[in-house]
Amino acid sequence: MLKLFTGADGPAFLMLKNFFVLKRYNNADAYALAVGLLADRLAGSDGMVQSWPRKPGALDIDEKIELQERLKKLGYYTGEIDGSLGRESRKAIRKYQVEAGIKADGIPGKELLQKLRRRS
Repeated sequence: MLKLFTGADGPAFLMLKNFFVLKRYNNADAYALAVGLLADRLAGSDGMVQSWPRKPGALDIDEKIELQERLKKLGYYTGEIDGSLGRESRKAIRKYQVEAGIKADGIPGKELLQKLRRRS
């Protein structure tokens, strides 16, 4: 069975018997896919050939780090600069958005980063 987890633009995965065996332990497709990909890598596979598609406006790791640095410089973020946009980063984003008078959804993106670049 061929599975397209992210639609026609994303990577395609051929699901063989082991995929369904893994799903007996945990029925989540994401779990079975992750375990299968890890097993392939441990066996010497090159990994995925096509990247997972990113949403329009999504930040790459360098931009996430820059976002945290700018929020920290402005006093909104007190956490570690690691590029992982978790609870504290989203809280800092919301604080900034409220003070900037924009929709406080806590969602990071290129538009938000551009606003921070203009401010700091």
